[in-house]
Amino acid sequence: MTTHRTALFCLALMAAFAPLSGWTAAPGSESGDLTLQQPASQKEYIIDGAAWTCTGTTCRADFVADMPALRSCKRVVAVTGAVSSFSYRGATLSDTELAECNTRAKH
Repeated sequence: MTTHRTALFCLALMAAFAPLSGWTAAPGSESGDLTLQQPASQKEYIIDGAAWTCTGTTCRADFVADMPALRSCKRVVAVTGAVSSFSYRGATLSDTELAECNTRAKH
């Protein structure tokens, strides 16, 4: 293999494996964080394939589905109960969005 071909082969390999290594993802861009209004009744919830781990009123999922934050919030609170804050894939819900989200909260 010539030097030129070797370089092209290496670049092709790097491009093929870049998505597997996380090179293209920004830190925290696939995670979710929330604060419950009441302490969690479980230490872990599986919602839409995401594993939410909770301590007290704080919950975190390292990898969450790609969907709008408000939609996810509504799906999460239906299982966990109302939230006072919700951040999802880098987006933080406003007070108005939190109020709308909490209309779906488990009672």
